[in-house]
Amino acid sequence: MAWCLTGSANNIIKVHFHTAEWMSEIDNEAAQLAVASPPFTNDVDGRTLDKNDYLKFLQRVFCELIRVLNPGGILVCVNTDLRDHARYNRGDRRFNGLVWQKHGDIRTTAERVGFRCIDTKIWSKSLHRSLYRYSFAYIQFFQKPGRGRNHSCRYRVHSSFAPDVWLLERGTHRKDSRGSIFLDAMHPEIALRCIHQFTSIGDLVVSPFAGSGTVLSVANLMRRCCVGYEINKNLLPLIKESVTAPEHFSAYFRCLQPNHVCP
Repeated sequence: MAWCLTGSANNIIKVHFHTAEWMSEIDNEAAQLAVASPPFTNDVDGRTLDKNDYLKFLQRVFCELIRVLNPGGILVCVNTDLRDHARYNRGDRRFNGLVWQKHGDIRTTAERVGFRCIDTKIWSKSLHRSLYRYSFAYIQFFQKPGRGRNHSCRYRVHSSFAPDVWLLERGTHRKDSRGSIFLDAMHPEIALRCIHQFTSIGDLVVSPFAGSGTVLSVANLMRRCCVGYEINKNLLPLIKESVTAPEHFSAYFRCLQPNHVCP
């Protein structure tokens, strides 16, 4: 199952409803950028987490991403650390009450398949303390080896991209025209800054965990092609609305400003 849209600049937006562990629809070295916010778990129930299985799953996805990215291509990974627990570690209670520095394991997993970590930024979601979850996330930047267009990307930095801490509040709450509510893990501004920094009009962006369609929508606004992958077919109406009518969502208002959607 797939859904496809041709944008105003003849850019193709497509989402496939299967796991990103196999991206057979994308040719080798066809993409310039991948923007990912890995899900909490790879288990079909959406709640159970086994860290070992989860990291093996991410390794399979990263293997596909390093295949489809151009030499010098960039993987952006947005993720948050978790309070650890025995249920994440096959019943081992020694982990109870500790912090799982998930971003560290994600970096190790990405580097194991050949990526190089070239930068890290902090996404501050709020300046207010939360009792239940961290109010910040890591934005990790990995590069595929090879001399491509982005070989000097650490030194060619747009002003909106430059700060090490990005204070981006709200922006993750989605409520579509049917009244369905979805909490996305990606702020549209993150996708916009990364797409602006690392791609040009017509380039291919990959969204391996499409969610509500944030990366697909921003890529379309910026006249890039985008291929996404999502296992939850029930998200198709929300993805369609995000891409075709982003003005319905307050999270996209800033991205819709004429002087903010950059070439």
